[in-house]
Amino acid sequence: MNLYFVTGNKHKVREIKEMLSPLGIKIIQKNFDIIEPDFGSIEKVAKSKAEQALEKLKKPLIVEDTGIYFKAYKNFPGALAKRIWIELGFDGLFRLLKGKSRKAYFKSTICYIAPGKKPKLFSGELHGRITDWVKKPRADRLPYEKIFIPNGLRKAVVDLNLEEKNKISHRAKATKKLADYLERIK
Repeated sequence: MNLYFVTGNKHKVREIKEMLSPLGIKIIQKNFDIIEPDFGSIEKVAKSKAEQALEKLKKPLIVEDTGIYFKAYKNFPGALAKRIWIELGFDGLFRLLKGKSRKAYFKSTICYIAPGKKPKLFSGELHGRITDWVKKPRADRLPYEKIFIPNGLRKAVVDLNLEEKNKISHRAKATKKLADYLERIK
C-alpha cells in the first residue's frame, strides 16, 4: 500500500516510515503549500490540512500535527508551538516557565484521509517535564526535543535514538493507532 505523507518535516517522515514500512506500507513524502489555520486544537489543524492536501493529491494520505502543552498555561503553546518557539526561542520559553510548573506533554494527531472517505484522527501523548537548559542545541532535531525529558527517563528526547523514541513517543503512539486502522481496512 502506498500512503502519501504531506509534510516538509524529514524527521516526522523518518519516524513514521520506520514504523509503517514493516507492515508493507510505503510512505511517500509530498511537500506542498497548505494553509495552517490558527484553530484551537491540533485535531482541527490536522483535519483541515488533510482536506486541503486531498484536494490537490486525490490519493490516500496522512498529515500530522504536534503540539506541546505546558501545565503552567492552559492549552499553551499547543498548536502554536512552532510559532511560539520562533518568536521566543529557548530563553523566552524558560522565562515563561520561571517559578512555574515544568510539567508538560507532547500530543500528536495524525489525520488519514482518502478520496470519498471521511477523515480519521489518531492521537498520542508523551508526558514529562521541561528542562532549564538546552541539550544538544546544534542537533538537527525539533527544538522542543532539546528541552523535554519524558517521565521515567533521565535523558531528553534529543538523546534518544530512533528505535528508543519510537517505543515511547507521542507520534509513535498515534502511528500505532493508524497502523491498526490501516490493517483493518486492507
